[in-house]
Amino acid sequence: MNMRRGLMGKLLLCCFAVALSTGAAFAAFDAVGVSEAIYRAMKADEPFPLADLPDGDKTAANAYQAQALLAKKLMAERGDVIVGYKGGLTAEAQMKRFGSTSPASAPLFKSGFLEVTDPATPVKVEPFGGVMLETEFAFRTAAPITAPVKDEAELKTLIKSVHPAIEVPQVRFTDMSRLGFFDLTAALIGSRAFIIGQAQPLDADLDAMNVVLTRDGTVVNEGKGSDALGSQWKTLLWLVNDVLAHGGKIEADQYFLTGALGKMIPGEAGEYKAEYPSGTLLFVVGK
Repeated sequence: MNMRRGLMGKLLLCCFAVALSTGAAFAAFDAVGVSEAIYRAMKADEPFPLADLPDGDKTAANAYQAQALLAKKLMAERGDVIVGYKGGLTAEAQMKRFGSTSPASAPLFKSGFLEVTDPATPVKVEPFGGVMLETEFAFRTAAPITAPVKDEAELKTLIKSVHPAIEVPQVRFTDMSRLGFFDLTAALIGSRAFIIGQAQPLDADLDAMNVVLTRDGTVVNEGKGSDALGSQWKTLLWLVNDVLAHGGKIEADQYFLTGALGKMIPGEAGEYKAEYPSGTLLFVVGK
């Protein structure tokens, strides 16, 4: 018996030594390295690099770990704060395109908040590399949310208002053909800027609402409320609980963007009008 134990011990030590020599079996995921690489690209105004990692390291947990470090670094540099959260990949086509089985979430920052103060005056959006546009709905929280929300009925008691919104994400990577869930999530799902329109009735049938976006009078995108996981409230429920699951802090008066209605389109220069059943949202890109 003792001889057998001795042989087993020597075998384990041998395996451990081989693993150390190769570095593969015990290599830890370098979240700092991933976040720093994206941060450096942001600062240099260059496309974001794709992480050179084995597929086994490209987990959702690792992506959110790198995302949190990147957000922390950006906020420290800017003196910024989180004013809400966004959902990404909230349509089956988007998940399929990026090889994902679920949506993703990321923080929204005060530095990117563009509020409509006069509905007749277009909001000005400064262009940047990789600027994209999405028509969306935004939900404003009525109170802090500190525990998972069990259902839509409970969720509706925690929401103050709903707004037409335009997200202005930055989707700019070195190889768009290989972009997947991990790199997109680690890079904040492109979180950059967003426009919040005036509040509309909470009891409206958001899923049935059609939204039309025009640029200089030409239709460039059309979508419907149900484009986000089939239901706005279903998507919001997922988003709130996902944020909490990844350590996010939800305060009162934060905004939650539930994902693109229709397509994400390039933010070409021009005058835009997003027509919602409750009214229009005007903005200008690069003019």
